[in-house]
Amino acid sequence: MAGPTFGFATIAADRGVSVATADDSSAYLGLEDQSASASIDSPGEQTAVYTVTDNARDDSATVDASIVGITDESNDPVTSTALSVDVQPGSDTETFDVVLACEDGASLDGSYRVLLQFVASGDASSVDATRETTALVPVDCTDEPVVVSVDEDGDVTSGGDVTVDNNVNVGGDIESGGSVTITNNANVGGNIVAQGDITIRNNAVSGDLIAGGNVDIRNNAEIDGDIMACGTVTVGNNAVVTGTISENQTDLPGVQC
Repeated sequence: MAGPTFGFATIAADRGVSVATADDSSAYLGLEDQSASASIDSPGEQTAVYTVTDNARDDSATVDASIVGITDESNDPVTSTALSVDVQPGSDTETFDVVLACEDGASLDGSYRVLLQFVASGDASSVDATRETTALVPVDCTDEPVVVSVDEDGDVTSGGDVTVDNNVNVGGDIESGGSVTITNNANVGGNIVAQGDITIRNNAVSGDLIAGGNVDIRNNAEIDGDIMACGTVTVGNNAVVTGTISENQTDLPGVQC
């Protein structure tokens, strides 16, 4: 994301020359890792993972920061686009903070290393650097769980888990960034799309189910539509599914497998 305009030094005067950078305050474009103290504890928070220091001046210069990749604690890549990056004025003169924040509706939850690319350019030269946070950054982009305890005529949308209480009716769709649980004798008139698991208990009725995780249809439940899951689908005794069942999918609308 494009950040503020500020100066930076180069070791060449020719237009278009690229300059490497180092992770210390004496670099032409100082990049200081702040990830050891960084964390996002709720969707509305942001955290600084790098401080950028302008060690000289070129008033025409600008800086951009972008996310190249995200890896989890096992060093496995994360395909989610749940994080955004921005460059903001820092607390000290000639410094700028590179901050991470949750995207709207994101469901990322865990600790991650983030690979960032910094590109600064001016009239005479450019600086292009790629850095990964040295520490795992704790990130919780999930909303608080939503419990529907009274009848709802419209849709229910949440970045976190959704539970529909016993005997409660939802007239529209349910879209969840987490898991969805429909309890006994509850009725959902529309579709359910969940990034996590979907559990339909006894006598619950719904339309189509699309899950980024597993689907568990308990005894005597009735599903009037199709079931599509990135994981497995379990159908209990006397449960009825009028549509088709597709499990272990890799590409489903509305969810990430």
